[in-house]
Amino acid sequence: MANTFKFLGLLLVLNTLIYSNGQFVHVPRNPADLQAALKQQFTLSCQYVGRDTSGEFLEWYRDTMPVKDEKPGHYVVKTSDKESNLTIKIFVKNDSLVRSWSVKTKKPTSGGIACRFNQIRLIQSPQRITTDKEVLDASDSSVRRIEGESVNFACNVEPEDQTSYRPKRVRWEFSTDNHNFGPLPTGIEETADNRFILKIKEVKKIHRGYYRCGLNNRYFTVLLRVKDRLAALWPFLGIVGVVLILVFIILVFEKRQKTTRKAAATTNDEDNTRDPLVRTTNKSSDNDNKKHVVKA
Repeated sequence: MANTFKFLGLLLVLNTLIYSNGQFVHVPRNPADLQAALKQQFTLSCQYVGRDTSGEFLEWYRDTMPVKDEKPGHYVVKTSDKESNLTIKIFVKNDSLVRSWSVKTKKPTSGGIACRFNQIRLIQSPQRITTDKEVLDASDSSVRRIEGESVNFACNVEPEDQTSYRPKRVRWEFSTDNHNFGPLPTGIEETADNRFILKIKEVKKIHRGYYRCGLNNRYFTVLLRVKDRLAALWPFLGIVGVVLILVFIILVFEKRQKTTRKAAATTNDEDNTRDPLVRTTNKSSDNDNKKHVVKA
């Protein structure tokens, strides 16, 4: 009996040592990195570092409410023995109002909380680009302009900065392939106050490409397509060309048909002249005509 108690005591000590050596790690670790932009994806991760095999994760909470009770698809939880992740698929303003995020565990921790995160700060980011004609709510949308026309790109940033009257400066970049972005082409103006607006007074072919505005390492991109000045005439010229070709074909066909009919008529006349029966008939007719003349 004494040996049994000793064995159980030894297991308890070992279990205590194992648990004491285990710890939960927050990702992101730096509180300054707890910031997200609207309509972007954001992930919180709780990782278990210990000699035993599992962190024994239970479920995630926003304040005191389990995230599983929220709208399906907005939060995605993936859990393994060593890690549990909460992904906010599309960050919205209500997510920034949550005071704390946490995940619970079966292990003996303070309040059963494995990891606790503070409020996620909402930062400014480009949300759309507007022109003098269009409102582009989806990144990588496109606009069309004819050479010589003008276009203005305005970068709309949300949320608005309520703590400062000085707007932040966005950064405009240009790319021909949507991969390698660099300086803007020539002939483009930026507003002097906050650089939120690009102005192209006269669109040229060199302006064809991708424009993106960036703030806080978040970007919104639009594709400018440039059409040739004569592009609007191409359909009309194509129709005229087709009509001319059809008229030419009809004229050639009619000419060939006329030539064929004329040749056929000539051939028939020659055949009638060579036919003995036709000649006899013709001669009889001539004799009859002569007799009528004599009688007269």
